[in-house]
Amino acid sequence: MLLRSKNKLFLSVCFLLFSLVFYSPLLIAQEEKKAVAEEEKTDKYGRDLEELTLKKRGPNLDNYGHIFMGFGVLLGESEEDSAQVILGRSHSFTIGYLSKWRINSWYELGFDVDYQYSAYHMKQDSAKKVPNSNLHKKEKLVFNRIEVAPFQRFKIRNRYHSTGTFIDLGAYFGWNYRIKHQTLEKDHVQGSSQSKTVSLGLKYTEDFNYGVMAR
Repeated sequence: MLLRSKNKLFLSVCFLLFSLVFYSPLLIAQEEKKAVAEEEKTDKYGRDLEELTLKKRGPNLDNYGHIFMGFGVLLGESEEDSAQVILGRSHSFTIGYLSKWRINSWYELGFDVDYQYSAYHMKQDSAKKVPNSNLHKKEKLVFNRIEVAPFQRFKIRNRYHSTGTFIDLGAYFGWNYRIKHQTLEKDHVQGSSQSKTVSLGLKYTEDFNYGVMAR
């Protein structure tokens, strides 16, 4: 019995020594791999490389697009006294889609396409000559426009969760597909308190517009 116990003890010690010799290099190798993997996630300054890398998803995408909306009012005076508009009431509304592609870390190409509605409320005074000298209770020119604007984007600074700081240079091309001259009169037609006229196919307006843009 004593001999069997000694044999079992001897075998146990041999198995333990074999395990230490065989498995220790594997454990050390695994720890080294983990350490290398952790080092690969950071640069030499200890910064997280995932946060420094330009992302494939989000506003800083290689390929990114989004919907945009805008609203504005006209504030500046017209250069011509004969074409004065009512400031604050004259306004525009825009809705569109913008798409862009990254070429490298500092340069991108893109375009936006949008619909614009613009209404210019004309002042009614003796100096009015546009679109004519006739005075009305209310009068406005309305433009419906489809516009395309290709652009090139120069990135000044990239940000992890935003489009960063940039300058866009490009051009725009617009089609005024429905322009109308609208007037409102009070007590103009017998039996009605007010009447509205809408004129289309205006000869004094342009169907297309174009120019350069920067933002």
